[in-house]
Amino acid sequence: MLLELSEVLACPACGPPQVMVAVVHEAEGHRVRRGFLGCPTCDSRYSIDEGVVQLGGRESQPLPEESASSPECVPDGGALLVGAVLNLARGHGYVLLGPELAGMADEVAAVAGGWEVVSLAPARSPAAKSANLSRIVMPESAPLPALPGRFGAAALAGEQEAERIREFANALGSFGRLAIVAPGPGAVAAMREAGLEVLASDERVAVASRRA
Repeated sequence: MLLELSEVLACPACGPPQVMVAVVHEAEGHRVRRGFLGCPTCDSRYSIDEGVVQLGGRESQPLPEESASSPECVPDGGALLVGAVLNLARGHGYVLLGPELAGMADEVAAVAGGWEVVSLAPARSPAAKSANLSRIVMPESAPLPALPGRFGAAALAGEQEAERIREFANALGSFGRLAIVAPGPGAVAAMREAGLEVLASDERVAVASRRA
């Protein structure tokens, strides 16, 4: 986990705007291999083991290889598609990936240039191969532990509830982009209701941007 990631994550128990503090037991440069994230308000602690943040998902049940791959709704070349529509070849910041994209997180990180990719997963994923990838294990139904306006880009896949789209939209800063690969029929309307401007939409991907 990137040490600075604690500055954009909210305490899962308290919710935004409560930030967490990283306590480091073992690190390599700015990447924490072992330690925990602690909340100074409720005293909750969330372990960091082998660089993976544990926010209450199934840490003891690793994802099988077939579950670690991209879902069927994601087309071939999905990582390149995400990188292109989110414009990851330029700039830098944090990119938030929904749990359905956990299997292609390393591929997205490979095309993300100076961005730090933050991948959510419901269970322990294979070890990250990319230096710019932080993995977070958390329950699928849990609220998004992201501080509002701190992410430059985000991506989801498949049919999503309007509330989930709103959560990811709220995590975006000014001009931040949200992509939904293989979007459901209500995705575009939900993006607009979340205050985003839809830039493009077809059966492969819907892309929207946070206004200034």
